[in-house]
Amino acid sequence: MIEEIADDMFRIELPIPNSPLQTVNTYLLKGEERDLLVDSGMDEEECKASLQKALHNLGTNLEKIDFFITHLHIDHFGLAPTLASNGATIYLNAPEAFFFGNINLWEKGFEYGKINGFPEEDLKKHLAQKPRFLKEIPRKELRIAAENNSVNSPDGHRFQILGEGDDLNIGNHSFKCVFTPGHSRGHTCLYEPSQKIIFSGDHILEDITPAIFLWPGEDRDPLAEYLKSLDKVFGLDVSYVLPGHRSPFQKHRKRIKELKQHHQDRENEITSVMNAKGKHAFEIASKVTWNIPRPWDEFALELKWMALAETLAHLNHLAGKKEVHWKYGTDNICYYYLPQTT
Repeated sequence: MIEEIADDMFRIELPIPNSPLQTVNTYLLKGEERDLLVDSGMDEEECKASLQKALHNLGTNLEKIDFFITHLHIDHFGLAPTLASNGATIYLNAPEAFFFGNINLWEKGFEYGKINGFPEEDLKKHLAQKPRFLKEIPRKELRIAAENNSVNSPDGHRFQILGEGDDLNIGNHSFKCVFTPGHSRGHTCLYEPSQKIIFSGDHILEDITPAIFLWPGEDRDPLAEYLKSLDKVFGLDVSYVLPGHRSPFQKHRKRIKELKQHHQDRENEITSVMNAKGKHAFEIASKVTWNIPRPWDEFALELKWMALAETLAHLNHLAGKKEVHWKYGTDNICYYYLPQTT
């Protein structure tokens, strides 16, 4: 599906096969000599064919297209390295280029899952199914780009790092990069003050709550980052939000208030299933509610892995506020518990 947003600006809705999200948005901005795609969709044949057809219908082609990637999740970044032509530039952020450039990223998951209560046999099964995305992304080039701000790929295109406040001009549009970590460690929005529009990626979605994860090897508080990033965008003068999923919307401040309330409610739910004796994160994750129409025992291992990472993001945030405590048990598993009151 193609929707004209403004002069020389189009939303292209692409399929996400076998995903409850169903679709992802990429946006085409037409310039004089080169065009720009904001996000690229997933590296799947169905998504690729849909994007190529849309570009043809809009009178452009991949030879003149650069890419801006809001964040390096598979549904937003997957197609960019595949489709970028010789001479194309792929703009991305340094924190994620550095993180995903770590060749040992997936291998750290075993110990991470084990100390947080993920059943060992299930953990082995899950980690044996290494995501295709991690096998195919250009790890070496991402790492070099993060360290040097840019790198030329062997495929003939270039990875270019952009950060907070950097300008990106295309046609009559002049955008500012707004660094919004939280949903991912380097998530970046594009904001045009003159037209009061923002490409929000997965930072703000109208009818979906962006997941906040804590992954292996991350020494950060992603939920604190996310809440701070929401406050940052709350202060911007925005008339129109162009999100990574579903339809564009207005009233971004109303939506930000709803998202903040959601996370407060989730914190309250997590603490409600805890006690003073302690539970590990996997057990806590199994007791809270998820927007998945099946019982916990029927969750796919990938969904349990993501539920654990999201629960850990909240537990880590609560621990930082001293609202929960944690310690290792004699079984070398980390237990979280509520402070005893007198």
